[in-house]
Amino acid sequence: MVLALATAAVAAGITVARAVGLDALPGRHVPWPVIAFMYALTEVFLVHFEHRRESHAVSFSAVPLVIGLFTLSPVALICARVLGSGLTLAVRWRQAPLKVAVNLASFWLETAVAVFVFHWLVGGGAGAGVGPRMWAPAVFAAVAGDLVQALVVTAAISLSERRVEPLDGAALLGPAVSVANTGLALIAVVLWAAEPAAVGLLVLLLPLLYGSTRAHSQLREKHRSLEQLHHFTNAIGQSVVAGKLVPVALAEIRDLMHAEASWLCVGGTDGVVRVRAEGDSEESVVSVPMPAGALDDMLHRAALAAGQPILVSAAGTLAGEGDAARVVRSAGLGQVLVAPLAQVSGPPVTLVVADRSGGVRPFGAEDMQLFATLANQARASFENSHLLERLREQAAASEHQSLHDALTGLPNRVLFGSRLAASLERDLPLAVLLLDLDRFKEVNDTLGHHNGDVLLQEVGSRLRAEVRRGDTIARLGGDEFAILLHDVSGVDDAVAVAHTVLAALDAPFDLSGVPVTVAASIGVAMAPVHGVDVALLLQRADVAMYTAKADQSGVEPYRPERDNYSADRLALAGELRAAIEGGRLAVHYQPQIDLASGCVSGVEALVRWPGGPSGVSPAELVTLAEHTGLVRGLTRLVLSQAVAAAAAWHRQGWKLRMSVNLSARVLIDRDLASEVRAVLAAAGLPASFLCLELTETSIMGDDEHTLEVLSSLRAIGVTLAVDDFGMGYSSLAYLKRLPVGEIKIDKSFVMGMAEDDAEDEAIVRSVVDLGRNLGLAVVAEGVETDDAAARLRDMGCATGQGYLFSRPLAASDLSAWLSGARVASAVPVPVAAAVA
Repeated sequence: MVLALATAAVAAGITVARAVGLDALPGRHVPWPVIAFMYALTEVFLVHFEHRRESHAVSFSAVPLVIGLFTLSPVALICARVLGSGLTLAVRWRQAPLKVAVNLASFWLETAVAVFVFHWLVGGGAGAGVGPRMWAPAVFAAVAGDLVQALVVTAAISLSERRVEPLDGAALLGPAVSVANTGLALIAVVLWAAEPAAVGLLVLLLPLLYGSTRAHSQLREKHRSLEQLHHFTNAIGQSVVAGKLVPVALAEIRDLMHAEASWLCVGGTDGVVRVRAEGDSEESVVSVPMPAGALDDMLHRAALAAGQPILVSAAGTLAGEGDAARVVRSAGLGQVLVAPLAQVSGPPVTLVVADRSGGVRPFGAEDMQLFATLANQARASFENSHLLERLREQAAASEHQSLHDALTGLPNRVLFGSRLAASLERDLPLAVLLLDLDRFKEVNDTLGHHNGDVLLQEVGSRLRAEVRRGDTIARLGGDEFAILLHDVSGVDDAVAVAHTVLAALDAPFDLSGVPVTVAASIGVAMAPVHGVDVALLLQRADVAMYTAKADQSGVEPYRPERDNYSADRLALAGELRAAIEGGRLAVHYQPQIDLASGCVSGVEALVRWPGGPSGVSPAELVTLAEHTGLVRGLTRLVLSQAVAAAAAWHRQGWKLRMSVNLSARVLIDRDLASEVRAVLAAAGLPASFLCLELTETSIMGDDEHTLEVLSSLRAIGVTLAVDDFGMGYSSLAYLKRLPVGEIKIDKSFVMGMAEDDAEDEAIVRSVVDLGRNLGLAVVAEGVETDDAAARLRDMGCATGQGYLFSRPLAASDLSAWLSGARVASAVPVPVAAAVA
């Protein structure tokens, strides 16, 4: 309305200032109703051009305009233009009052500008008739009028679209056509002045001009429709991938159909849901429920029943008057196109397009064909969208499965490593906690794997409750969990969190009605203190966890001195392997003395690494071999050398018993007894002169396999000894079941007794009494003073071993030492106690 008033005000100003008071040019006149009728005809026989969602109508109005400039007064010409065109717009095209007002104001301004330009250019030559001097002013006047009208149309489009629209080819087509129409009108004016009857011949040319112009318009529209359909196909294809199908498709369909509105109707149990877009993003999509019987519900049902696109207008439908038409009319709409979008999956959907924009012409048969094509393309796109969405969901599910543990739902090792790597890049202090459940195998073996899985799920839930938001809990596999802690102040802070986690596991777990208490061991590695890359931190947290498990301390931070898997250790393991394979390890022997007689009764074989790396003690050498899988080769080397040395001493007349240490890791070998028998046979040493020593912790587990291996060793006649007795946790009842014939008191107790430690002396006395009561021989290690030897002898301990008698010696050195010592002529061999 503002545009109409502004345009009318400018037109009125020009009319009053330049048109009022001017007379018609001299010559033959035409009655103004005739010119008004000609204007009415030009508004009926229009040539339409579509631009975006606006319609541009190119008319032949320049013909009556130029004729009127020569045959009517300016005021009469303006009145003929406004009345003739206005009646056609209101009666023939039934335009809305606002649009009629805008068009009439533009017609008025167009005619007023043309009159002003014509009379200004003609000037003092107004009486020159219709000669060539008058033709140029007429052309300029017609073009100026059409340019003004193009400006008004462009301004109307800008206000409608709420954006500034430039003058493009579609808007400038009118002035271009006016040049040709002006030429035709000037011919008519010249003929009218010279021979009025000849004008009838010119009228015959008007249908041809109209037909050619309309044909050009239709060809242009078809070409433009193909281009827009290609653009539509590309646009919605890209929108499917971008996840913006609904807003893009609705906007493109609305533009292609030159419609005022477009939306989707999605079927539901109670009515339908109208889905429309208020922008070009998925977030702009708005869903509004529509009750049964509403416009959307009726349109939706009608299209689904028809199974094809339908057109419903306020005046009726293609099938006649119906309820849908009345609802369309009551909704203030003129025409509505509806097409079903049948889907393989999901509720039925229909596409709705309402009211052709511009109001120049209604939807027709060609529009229905285009709408059907767009609906088919939209249907395929929506199906593709659903398929793509399912593929995205499957991809997301696959990605989730690849990064999460299926049992507990926690992140797995891959995702934990990724988050740890990302956290390390931020160069902030963090800690890695590695948790391993203790005796989890017992749960699986006793209650079944199902309850084991339930336990792991419950452990995961408790761990989630103990960490802060932003920290990560993962299940790395089996019964092993990892926790990534951010922003920890130091190792002590991380250890405190680990203790909190352990406390959360204290409460029993209910597994099929059985309360089960679960303990755990946690290793802590801190960045950047213990490492700055993922693999190193996890490896060191793992080392710390096994330290906690071995020490039964629950939580342990990483300590380099407890790391048997460091890079240095790896290099050392390579050197040890080469030393074993090259026979560069040596075996030394420490004498064992019968405390009652003072005679040498046996020796213990102890491995040494001459020329090896400095700082590697014999105990560390054995530990390294155990952790690197070299202990079997080391055991074979020591056993073969020791048995060969004992056999050589036997041949010299020294009937000494040989004691050799065995690692717990060799007890898993079922062929161990056969190998020992073969070594004894090769050296010619009786089995009764061989004692195999095992640590208390290695043989005290309730492992039937271990008992089987020990029994097979006992069966070939060797003696089994419990080394470092008193350091483990065995019970007397279990000790009685073991096929052992000797126990060795750990040297720490013997040395403590020598320093008058009453508790250590009590322990030594108890072990001696225990051995005597169970029929086991007792050997005391760490004897370094005469007083200690005397006390042990008074307690009834049979054998002593320590620096008081001799340090470990090489075989040749021990032979020289034996030459000056008293050697027992016959050694009583306690093979074993009876196995209960």
